[in-house]
Amino acid sequence: MAIEDFFNHTCNIFHMKDISQKREYGLPDNKVFQYSNVPDIREQPCHFSVKSGTVSTVQREPQKELDARLKLTLPIDTDIRVNDKVVDCESGYEYEAEVPRNIRDHHIVVWIHRVHPKSV
Repeated sequence: MAIEDFFNHTCNIFHMKDISQKREYGLPDNKVFQYSNVPDIREQPCHFSVKSGTVSTVQREPQKELDARLKLTLPIDTDIRVNDKVVDCESGYEYEAEVPRNIRDHHIVVWIHRVHPKSV
């Protein structure tokens, strides 16, 4: 079985970009970090490993929310970085990447944790 057969999910990856905001009154420019609206990598084959992660529900207002820390496995040539936003194409859940690990130049493993949308 090849490693490509293991990648049964897809995800979109957004790299964090720094943008300078001009400020008034002679103050120095303000550096802001944000994600673009368009994914840097679209429909990347991957595998979300729920068994090796921790998944729980937490009661928050106005409803329960899913907290998760999962292991994400990617092909070796994937450009993923710390703090990248990873969106599961199937569920739409958003995750934030921790430190990616190169496993013997065979594949990449990165722990990701669930990011909850901001309440308005």
